[in-house]
Amino acid sequence: MATDDANYSVDGDQAVTDMIQHERLSIGIGCSSRACSDDVIRLIEVSVDQIPSGTMIATLDRRASIGEIVASTLGLRLVLFPASILASVAGVTTHSPLALSKTRTANVAEASALASLGPSARLIVPQTKGRFCTCAVASLPITVRP
Repeated sequence: MATDDANYSVDGDQAVTDMIQHERLSIGIGCSSRACSDDVIRLIEVSVDQIPSGTMIATLDRRASIGEIVASTLGLRLVLFPASILASVAGVTTHSPLALSKTRTANVAEASALASLGPSARLIVPQTKGRFCTCAVASLPITVRP
């Protein structure tokens, strides 16, 4: 005999917890020295419909100052990476010779978004371009037990 509770299905002595799927998001940003925080924020707002709680901003450590402004304005946590880490991230779909020559990584936005969530992350918004900046969004599915 099985009975259902809001969070549990009970069958005999075994309780099986229903799993709830959530996604953790990271917005990776890349920008030239000519970009301003308003450029980056505008691009993020165009590229991302909703920014859920817990989303983070990630970028190259050389862009910490603009990253701090963007993160603070949007109420998000900032994660910074050296180019050597970003250059080794798997899953990047866009490669820029200009970014490679300037930063030693072929894509800052995608690599930052992926790196901040770890090797199980996947791109859900590939690199989009704005005025002197780029952004990309990565997702990490997580399972939560109610």
